[in-house]
Order: sequence, then structure tokens, then C-alpha cells
Amino acid sequence: MIIARIVPPKSAAYKALSSYSKKLDGFMKLKPFSWFAVWILMTSGTSAQQSNLDRFTYWDMSLSGVGLITLLIITIVMIIIMGKEKFSFVGNVLHPTFIINHTIACLILFMTGWGWLSWLNGDLLVSLKSFLPYLLTYLSVLFIYQIDLDSIPELGFKPGKGLIAFSLILIISSVFIGIAFDDPVVSTAAAVIAPFYLIAIVFPEHKRHIERARIYPVFIAAMFVSVRLPWLLIPLGILFFGLRTYHYFRYNIVFPTFAVDHD
Repeated sequence: MIIARIVPPKSAAYKALSSYSKKLDGFMKLKPFSWFAVWILMTSGTSAQQSNLDRFTYWDMSLSGVGLITLLIITIVMIIIMGKEKFSFVGNVLHPTFIINHTIACLILFMTGWGWLSWLNGDLLVSLKSFLPYLLTYLSVLFIYQIDLDSIPELGFKPGKGLIAFSLILIISSVFIGIAFDDPVVSTAAAVIAPFYLIAIVFPEHKRHIERARIYPVFIAAMFVSVRLPWLLIPLGILFFGLRTYHYFRYNIVFPTFAVDHD
């Protein structure tokens, strides 16, 4: 991290900022890591809707104002819902209620990005059809996150292969459905994500493959959606580097990160 070179851990400035960072512990109770998923799901709807209007829409900043305001509103709503423990990204993946709740939440976020008023123009069936590959991609990532990394030894990873295999099936289905629906964003993103699941199945001897299967799909989905909606990079960048700065001064670690420390 650049900040680590500017403010090394043993410096007086680091100690002062480390003490100040404790005041942000309350902010972390808002579960800001979950915002990545919320934002990607909402903007996926906007991206799909723009594609429905113009197949060749890319790098469009025209919706940045309303998009950022909508992100703020849905973030506040999700904070309230998760604060009341009505919704969680971790649960019993085999329980139908868990899948149903996430499917409904995913649909609401996607349709918020698509635009609820578009239903009045007869876009309901189109939006629901477009939603399917995004739902499959989301569920595939969600299932990987149900694997508890803390319970996995450094070597000899065995449990969870069933979830990974199911995630692989979902993501491959998303690729073909996205191609059939002429949606290059979700089909290409899913195609890039799929090898991470495949490697985790073929080479299960190390949990680093599971870590990568958790980290990179979120990043890949965000980047492909940002190809159409580059303004999404603004809140994503602020949140990502904000969390990294907090964890550096609070715990002297680099987190979140794309690095895997088991190589």
C-alpha cells in the first residue's frame, strides 16, 4: 500500500491515526463489505436496461447522477434491513428460505436499477428474462461464500466440493443464457469467473483456490458492469480503498486485498 510507505507502522503519525481509526468501529457494524454486492446487483439492472435500449452502449456517464443517488438510497435501506437481522449473506444454503430470500433481494435490486416505471411500458417480461443470468451468477458466488475458510486447513481441503460444483453449473448456465439473450456483460463476466470454480474443483488440495473463487468473481462482475457504467467505479473505489485504509491503521493489515497469502 502507498499509505504504508507514507505513514509506516512505527511512526508517530501512524500511532495517532491508529488511535483515531478506533472511532470507525461503529461504521464497520454497518457491514460495508456487503455494499459491494448490493451496488453490483443494482447497477447490473441499469446496465441490462441500457443494453435493451442500445446493444452497443458502453462507458456511459449520463446516468451517474441518478445512479449514485439510487445507490445511496438502497444502501441505507439494506443497512436498516441487515441491522434488524432480516437478511444475511451467510446462512444455511440448503434451506429453501435462504435461497428464496436472496432471489427476492436480487430481483428487487436488479429491478431498481432497471427502473420500476419501465414495467408500464411493457418491459416486465424483458426485464425478468434479462434478470435470469444475473441471478445465476449471483447465486454461484453466494454459494462459494458459504464455505467457511476458517474451518479449512492450509492443505488437504476436502469439504465444499459439492457447492463449488453446483456454482460451476450455475455460472456455465449463465454464460450460455447470456449469449442466448445477447448480453455480453453477464456472459463474458460469467465466462471469466468459471475457471476459478473449475480450478477449485480440480485442484482441491489448497484453500487458496477457494479464496480466489471468493475474491475475484466479485471484482470481475464489478469491472464488467463498469464497462457500461463507469461511474460505478467512483463508489467502488472509495469503499475499497477506504476499507483498506481503515484496516491498515486499525489492525496493521492490508484488507480487502486480491493477494492470497498461501503460495
